[in-house]
Amino acid sequence: MTERTRRIVLRGIGAGSAAALAGCADGIVPGNGDGGDDGGNGRDIETAVHQVGRALSGPAWDPEARRGFCALITDKHDASWLFADAPAETGTFVEETDFETAVLAYAESVGPTTCHNELSFSGVSVEDGTLVASATVENTADDDEACGEAITHPGALLRVETDPLPNAIRLSITDGWDETGEVRDADGVLDAEALPGGVRPNGDPASIPAAFDCETEGFERHPQVYEGEVNWGDGGGVGEDGDEGDNGPLALRAVIPGDDDAGSEELAIARGTRFGIELTNVSGHEAHVGNQGKYNLELRTESGWTEIRGTDGDATFGYTDEALAVRPGKTLDWEFEMTEAGLVENGPHADALRVCPDLEPGRYRFVFWGADDLAVAFDYVGEQ
Repeated sequence: MTERTRRIVLRGIGAGSAAALAGCADGIVPGNGDGGDDGGNGRDIETAVHQVGRALSGPAWDPEARRGFCALITDKHDASWLFADAPAETGTFVEETDFETAVLAYAESVGPTTCHNELSFSGVSVEDGTLVASATVENTADDDEACGEAITHPGALLRVETDPLPNAIRLSITDGWDETGEVRDADGVLDAEALPGGVRPNGDPASIPAAFDCETEGFERHPQVYEGEVNWGDGGGVGEDGDEGDNGPLALRAVIPGDDDAGSEELAIARGTRFGIELTNVSGHEAHVGNQGKYNLELRTESGWTEIRGTDGDATFGYTDEALAVRPGKTLDWEFEMTEAGLVENGPHADALRVCPDLEPGRYRFVFWGADDLAVAFDYVGEQ
């Protein structure tokens, strides 16, 4: 009788086999490479695999820059953003997991044909609280089967039962082109350094006005709602566990047209230029922020940062206390025109706010206090 290899057994498990997986697939993923299931570190490890059939993240990550994505799920409410639109069989597999004794490892990668549609796992172990394994994109075609040329993004879940349970994950992922790279849950889905735009210009601004005073009697500035120092570019957002963390999952960038052109001055805006502010969730977890109207627009003066918008009347500046969910890899954006009217139109309280006095050259900044006081800055150079 011909013995089926462990990898062949894994490849034979499809997305529609969740019920069988809960029993028959346990313990078939090799742990230390010699057919054992103790992970090579003396502890018992039982495993089961479920093929999702597609990438649940979108994929949110950049296949040109990395081999895949992984996440460790320690509670059925973890990574709910992943499972919101998952197949019913995947939901069943998650529900059947006892998170008192097991965790789920989720992995995605990429392949070159429609037959590269599954992931296999090997070398499963736990090292210093980190789940370690190899994940490989498999071509499931028979010898006489034709495969369509299309980029595929297979995803799979690995259930791991062990004691104690891991609290982090590191995978060596091999994609459908046999290229291998290491990914971790702490890596998130995007590299913040590769995002378009910038955080703030280098050096001091060419001019710093003494003040930004409005001559209109009774003019009242929009309050600066944040307190203390801001977080330049990165941080903010509350994850599913309620913790903000030191760096946070969010990246804020000012995106200025022409910044990539030869001879252009980075993060410099002329009058009438349309520009954008982009807030991207670069983590592997859903983040929550306040509504998009929760920001300040400020000019640096000799007395400090001054809000440039205000009202001539007795308007109150109320904001709803809602939380927006930002999925990994997704971006919230704001668009402005660098004119007095263009900085308030389509924004919060647009019917009551105006910029006063008129704009003058200097360094301006956008502070989003809906997410841990994130800020970006740019220089206004006036008429060009």
